[in-house]
Amino acid sequence: MMDKVIFGDNQFFGVNHMSEQTAIKQAQKFRTADDIYKTLEYVNDIGIKSFMFTTHNQLEEVFEKMKKNPKFDDFKLYPSMPYAHKYADALIELGPFEMINKFTPGNKLVSGLKGVGSVISANPVPIMKLLVDSEMKLLKGMNVQGIFLLNIVTDLILGLEMHDILFEFAQYTEKKYNVKAGFFTMNYAKLHDVLVNKLGLKDPIIVSNINKIGFRMNPSKKEVESVLAKKDSYNIAMSFLASGALRPKEAADYISSIKGVDAVLFGASTPSHIKETKQIIEEIFNR
Repeated sequence: MMDKVIFGDNQFFGVNHMSEQTAIKQAQKFRTADDIYKTLEYVNDIGIKSFMFTTHNQLEEVFEKMKKNPKFDDFKLYPSMPYAHKYADALIELGPFEMINKFTPGNKLVSGLKGVGSVISANPVPIMKLLVDSEMKLLKGMNVQGIFLLNIVTDLILGLEMHDILFEFAQYTEKKYNVKAGFFTMNYAKLHDVLVNKLGLKDPIIVSNINKIGFRMNPSKKEVESVLAKKDSYNIAMSFLASGALRPKEAADYISSIKGVDAVLFGASTPSHIKETKQIIEEIFNR
């Protein structure tokens, strides 16, 4: 079982889906690895023991600091991959083939293929495994408790109906890293149907937008609520404050009023906001 309260990393990298101005301010606040590390240190100190994050290059130095601090030994990490901007920048700079080769250096499978089209069409699953391994090198020796596929890939795979890749991702994380896979999505109902009904995964972990105003709840707020109520998946709510559009109490009242939410993922940039939100989420699950 995962913790009910999970801290996220959007604020560290200037991500806010409602306000570009807010995003810019947050990015300026976390310009260095030390800025991020101090916030995570505070998060850990007040009892939030789970951190879900993208595999951003800027976190490498942060994790090196954490490895040296015994206080983080029980701090649970949930990497979410692939970090799209990292690969997009490499694609522009190096080209498709060299981009893949950069993240899987010296691999015979990659070096024996010509062009990204051959890589994807001939061996999509092996390439997926190679990229997972590449991302996980950053976290060697740390307390990784789950590996998540970001929605940019999850939803692309759904659109292409390449569902076997989702199954293989889940199988690989369990066999290679002994942790369960999770999936971010912008279409909760469709992903749930594929994972549970078509692939037969038991209690798959799904991260999706769940909030009172239906912000980014697809295909509709009503349909998402209906599927959540089935309780045959482990559901993590993100954007439960709708990127700041909702007051904490009304956001919490809504989450408490529906069935099927098992945990809440949130991001915040100030100690007071982090602590307040933690208390609100804990109250949700204590009701």
